[in-house]
Order: sequence, then C-alpha cells, then structure tokens
Amino acid sequence: MTFLMPAQTALRSAIRWLLVTLIAALLVLMTTQIVMRYGFNASLLWAEEICRYMLIWLSFLGIVLAYERGEVAALGFLSLSLPRVPALLLGLLCTGLSLLLCILLVWYGLKFADLAGSSKIPALRFILEDLFGANAPEAATIYWVYLALPVGMAFVGLRLVVDLVLCLRAIGSGETLKDALQRFESGVAQ
Repeated sequence: MTFLMPAQTALRSAIRWLLVTLIAALLVLMTTQIVMRYGFNASLLWAEEICRYMLIWLSFLGIVLAYERGEVAALGFLSLSLPRVPALLLGLLCTGLSLLLCILLVWYGLKFADLAGSSKIPALRFILEDLFGANAPEAATIYWVYLALPVGMAFVGLRLVVDLVLCLRAIGSGETLKDALQRFESGVAQ
C-alpha cells in the first residue's frame, strides 16, 4: 500500500492547485464582468457561460477532496454500532456499491459526452472571433464540459479502490477501518 501514498499525494496536490487556479480565474472573470457591466455599462457576452463551465469542473473535481475530508454526506451510525468485523464488511459493501456507481457514471458520462458533446462552445467562439477576427480557429466543443463528470467520478473511484484495499487489510490485521484510514492519511501527509 505504500506505493499508493506518493501517487495519492501527487494527485491530491494537482487537484488542489487546479481548484485554486479555477477559483482564482473565476473570481477575476466575475469581478471583471461586474466592473464592466455596472461601471462601464457594457458586459462580456461570454463571461457568464465560461463561469458556469468553470463551476461545473470545480464541483466534479472538488468532490474528490470533499470525500477524502469526510465532507460528503454519510450515515455512519450503523457501522459505529456494529462490532469491528461486521462494520468492516458493511464498509466493504458500501464502498463496493459506491465504486460500482462511480464506474457507471464514468461509463455513461463518457457515452453522453460522445453523443451530445459535438456542438461548439458559443462563448469560446465569441472570444476567438474577437481575438482573431475572420481567421479565428475552431472553438472547442461542449464535450470538454461534459467530460467533468466522468473525470471527477474516476478520481473518486480511485480513492474508493484505496478504501476497499484498506478495508480488506483492516479485516486481516485486526484494526478498525478508522485506524487504517488514519494510518494511511498520516503516511500520505508525510
């Protein structure tokens, strides 16, 4: 399991920096839009659409860190009232079902992005035409926005695989899942 710690740390760090960058860009863009609209009585036609797409990506990438921090809604009262092994088996079942859901969301999210993502992003078309005029390059398609769901769920699924392995190891080692998670998190943090 020690081979997962550097990968987990790198992934967490990359997602964290990507989220910080997206939030900073969102803040700058929305502030510019507000100043343009109310200060100069002119607005950026594309700003709100781009901000919406940024928020979609923020949501699906942020869920990974929220899950790791325990900020996703969970019902822990049943596993807390069970003895160690049944609680771990319940954890295995719930984590396995959650992983199955993530796999389905990745699969169908990719299918949906392929089927419905061929249209151009209107906001990018406006930006590119403003910048390059008649020689503007092709705008990206909405596929890249729809890709947020499968990418976010794939990252959550990877973390769920780690939790499954920790559950299985905890059954054999005699520790609780909470102890195994704390040991793993302390190893990742170092």
